[in-house]
Amino acid sequence: MHDDRNHSGFKSRTIRMGAIAGALALALALSACGGGDSDESPSPTPSEVTSSDTPSATPTVEPETLTDLSAISVSDDWGTEPTIDAPYPFEVDETMSKVIIEGDGTEVPSDTATVNLHYVGMNARSGALFDSSWINGAATTFPLNQLIPGFAKGVVGQKVGSRVAIAITSSDGYDPNGQIDAGINPGDTLLFIVDILDSELAGPEGEPVAVPDGLPSVSETDGVPAITIPADLAEPTSVGVQPLIQGSGRALEATDALTSHAVCSTWDGTEYYNDYGSAAVTDAVDGGAVHQALFNALVGQQLGSRVLVTLPGDQAYPNGNKTPSMAPNTAAACVVDILFTQSYSG
Repeated sequence: MHDDRNHSGFKSRTIRMGAIAGALALALALSACGGGDSDESPSPTPSEVTSSDTPSATPTVEPETLTDLSAISVSDDWGTEPTIDAPYPFEVDETMSKVIIEGDGTEVPSDTATVNLHYVGMNARSGALFDSSWINGAATTFPLNQLIPGFAKGVVGQKVGSRVAIAITSSDGYDPNGQIDAGINPGDTLLFIVDILDSELAGPEGEPVAVPDGLPSVSETDGVPAITIPADLAEPTSVGVQPLIQGSGRALEATDALTSHAVCSTWDGTEYYNDYGSAAVTDAVDGGAVHQALFNALVGQQLGSRVLVTLPGDQAYPNGNKTPSMAPNTAAACVVDILFTQSYSG
């Protein structure tokens, strides 16, 4: 949906998710940089998340190695900051999780999914709190592949509405360098308590819609749509919007960020864009050069929907495109799966 008309068609990832409202401290503290230098992932600022009840002294006893999380007790009052009783210091030899509250929502589909959650992050060596969305004052939204690997391992497959305890090995965390500014040494196990508030969908969810005549046809193979445009089908003269699967979730607003999969074809039937083989893409009008006509066409469509959008040449590529090569006033058709929406402040 990205309006990179001289480069790559409609879409590219335009949002640096840490800029989305609420996605601040955790996106910094859990960067997959492992404590190294990175322009994308600055060091965390643990001074912002201190607690008078949090122990700070480094224990002198050797940590106990846990083979499961049965010794960790977490409060199960949904919607409230969790309290934690754990046998500090401890470590784990493999990343593991324990469901405290079992949700009944959609499952987090993959380690690239965008999620919204509350969390508490503890150092299992010292018992010290190093980050908390509750103290920061807001739940966070981000794609899991921006975080340390162990976090995604504990969240993927869990259902929205769940509270999950995740113990993360140092190798799935910040080894080899640690995050010294956050009090995390090389070799430290981490403990997170995560409330999963929302998640990107794995694909469209809803009711199939009968499509009227006079539109491109859309087939599907293994969840991936393909567009067929009959040779005798006239180009559109205005933007057309036709749901193929009608979702029932939150309607996309003009100021939102949208996470989606899409496939696009020029009116001669040439497919020039298809991102179903990679992570879903996030766009927002204020976050980059989004293709305005396509984004506008999707405003008001509901989460879970699959939508066919037809664009006349003066809306799709009035000036043509360099890569892939398109002549001026090339018309196009796109199928978009609306997988996640969120308020966005650029």
